[in-house]
Amino acid sequence: MLLGVDVGNTHTVLGVYESGCWRAWRVHTNPARTEDEHYILLRSLLQAAGLEEPITGVAVCSVVPALEEPLRQFARRWLGCEPLFVSAGVDLGLQIDYEPPTAVGADRLANAVAAVHHFGKPVIVVDFGTATTLDAVSREGVYVGGAILPGVELMLESLAGRTARLPRIAIEGACHPIGKSTPESLRSGVLLGSVGAIEHLLHMFRQELGADARVVATGGLAERFAPNCPSIQCVEPMLTLEGLRILWERHHREVV
Repeated sequence: MLLGVDVGNTHTVLGVYESGCWRAWRVHTNPARTEDEHYILLRSLLQAAGLEEPITGVAVCSVVPALEEPLRQFARRWLGCEPLFVSAGVDLGLQIDYEPPTAVGADRLANAVAAVHHFGKPVIVVDFGTATTLDAVSREGVYVGGAILPGVELMLESLAGRTARLPRIAIEGACHPIGKSTPESLRSGVLLGSVGAIEHLLHMFRQELGADARVVATGGLAERFAPNCPSIQCVEPMLTLEGLRILWERHHREVV
C-alpha cells in the first residue's frame, strides 16, 4: 500500500491507497509529534480499519517544515521506505512560472498535478484549508500561480479573538445574506463574503486562462462551500492525495 501524508497548518490527512481507492483520516497537525508517535498513530488507524497489508511506499507534501525530518525518519525506521517529499525540485510534469518556484506550497503542487491528470488543461483548483488557495494551470501545462485568501475558520477565529463582543461560532448552521442574529451575520459575512471573493477571482482567472478552464474544489470545507459557488464544477476530497500517488508512481518509474 502507498501511504500519502498531506501536512497542513491545522490538519494532517493520512491516506492509504489500496485496490484503486483511498482510505483517509484527518488528524490535528502537531509539530512536536515524533517519528515514533507517527507510527503509533498510523498503526492505530490501520488496525481500526482492518487493514493489514504492509506499506510499500510513502509520499509526503508538507507546509510545516518542523515535521519533515520526523516524517522522514518515521518512514525509514518504521516502514522501511524512502519517502518522496513533493517540492518544485521533483519532476511534476509541469513547468512552474512563479517567483521563486520553491515558494509554491507542496500541497498546491500536488493539487495541480492531480487536477491536470484528471481534468485536463487549463484547470483551476480551489483548496479550502487554513488558507483558501486558488491555483491555475494554463493550456500549455504551466503552473502560472494563483491567489491566497484567509480561510473561513481563520477569519472567524480572528474576529472572535480581536473583538470584544463577537463570539466564536461554528461554520455549520443557518446562513442568510441578511443575518438575523450575530452568528448568522458572521456566517453571512465570512461564508458568503468568501464565496463572492472566490467567484470574482475565478471569473478573472478564466479571463486569463480561457472560459473553458475547469474548476475543481478540494480541502476540508470544500463540500460546505461548493453548493454556494456556481463556478465550482466538482469536488474532489482526495485531490491532494491523488497528486501524491501520481508523483510517487512517476518518480518510481523513473528510478526503475
